[in-house]
Amino acid sequence: MRRVVVLVLTVALAACAPRRVVQHGVVNEDALAPIRRDLPLARGLSFTAAVPARALGREEIATTVHTIIEESFEPGDVERTEAVYARLGLVPRGADLKGGLQRLYEQEGAGFYDPHTKTLMLAKSALGTGGMAVGLAGLLTGRDIIGEFLVAHELTHALQDQHWGIPTKPENILDSHGDRELARHALFEGDATLAGFAYVARRQLDRDTLALIQRRLRSLPNELARKYPDAPALLRASLAFQYDDGTQFVGWALANGGWQAVDAIYADPPESTEQVLHPARYFATRDRPVPVAIGGTEALEAAGWHRILEDTLGELPIRVLAATKLPADRAERVADGWGGDRLRALARGDELAIVWMTAWDSPADATEFADALREIHPDATVEMRASRVLVLLGDTRPDAAAVWARSR
Repeated sequence: MRRVVVLVLTVALAACAPRRVVQHGVVNEDALAPIRRDLPLARGLSFTAAVPARALGREEIATTVHTIIEESFEPGDVERTEAVYARLGLVPRGADLKGGLQRLYEQEGAGFYDPHTKTLMLAKSALGTGGMAVGLAGLLTGRDIIGEFLVAHELTHALQDQHWGIPTKPENILDSHGDRELARHALFEGDATLAGFAYVARRQLDRDTLALIQRRLRSLPNELARKYPDAPALLRASLAFQYDDGTQFVGWALANGGWQAVDAIYADPPESTEQVLHPARYFATRDRPVPVAIGGTEALEAAGWHRILEDTLGELPIRVLAATKLPADRAERVADGWGGDRLRALARGDELAIVWMTAWDSPADATEFADALREIHPDATVEMRASRVLVLLGDTRPDAAAVWARSR
């Protein structure tokens, strides 16, 4: 009798199971069509072009992710970045940033929108039920909740691309603005996350729902650390930031002005991770980054050194750097008060020199950062003037007085 009951229950559940977005290894266009139709209503944006969808096996996803990563960087740029970040202490020596990115996006990516090919890619086997609760919700509603959320999230990226463009060309490593680019990616991901929830909920998100979503996302950094303990903390923090802090940032606009207010951000996007981490510094009193330009390395360059990287790190990477040696709460305090920075790295053969000028909101903030850097890098030259701190690292260093005199 027990076997009969199990058999009858299995057949009944199969009969009323929700239509999966990916079924039997292919895209189920019947399940996809309502999302294509109703997402523009939930998000308040219309598609300007059709977005084709493909179902990929694991090997195909790995190949596609690899291609996207390769197209995102000029040859040799990742290796140069690894060397600089390792000397600075942002990543462990020998860290494989490309490999880390590959593993994170392969394992976390049940699907993604590829802005290079303008195509929605869905994994054939990764859209599970998400546990019994989600499975029962699917049976009761006749909906593939996880699949719907994933597709709505990724199709929102297609909407962003069609209306405002998602950059695909790599930045010049000698004139990079990584902090600004990471902030803009947080805008993309926060928008897509909330649009996905709005679609699945079939209603606009009120303040209480937004607060609940944001509270749940606060567990993401710890979850990534648990699942990927070997991935560099900088990669995990950057990924969590885009979804966790990005959702909080976009939620501020959505709660106060609806989707029109979110759309308005794209005409005036966040300029720094600071603005995303602290939304009031964007939406209330705008705290714009202080421009920093480095000079004073001419003598080194005349001696055969050449620039291999110039970038702005920003508050989030400084928080990650400080957390390598300091408690997390102190690391946050050290990074808070960031005003601007510029880092230049030069190389000659295997030798590396780093010149990092930072600007802070006050002399007290600058002092806190300078003290922390001396703990993190006892071998560094750390000098402070007013609200600026200069950090020099490497066996060969430019003259600090020349850097102060020619930087602005």
